[in-house]
Amino acid sequence: MTDATVDAIISNCVINLSPDKAQVFRDVWRVLKPGGRLAISDIVTTAPLPEAMQKEVALHIACVAGAASVDELTAMLTGADFADIRIAPKDASREFIRHWAPGRGVEDFIASATIEAVKPGNPNAAGSTCCTPIPSGKSCC
Repeated sequence: MTDATVDAIISNCVINLSPDKAQVFRDVWRVLKPGGRLAISDIVTTAPLPEAMQKEVALHIACVAGAASVDELTAMLTGADFADIRIAPKDASREFIRHWAPGRGVEDFIASATIEAVKPGNPNAAGSTCCTPIPSGKSCC
């Protein structure tokens, strides 16, 4: 995808499946226009996963073992130069997460979260007035 051509990136629970999440966020930053937004839902760890769970292939497939913590995700997004980073785990998600691996207690270690960030910069840098009102008495052309 061409650099700086996308207004928004949305995703529903797939970035945690990537073995190189930091690269995913760098690529998201690369394709976003200045002022572009990242708005995803994904799984985050709320407590360190036991080593046995981290190594279990079935839990990777179930979106459990590949999850990163809020602090790790914040560091990755910051490292990719995002701003206005907001990560909000949803405790209510534990109810449905417990069904992903019944009897394993995975809901004690992970939760669904909304993850939002913005690529800094003026969204109108290329001369567009798309989302910025034109001041009274001024012309856009």
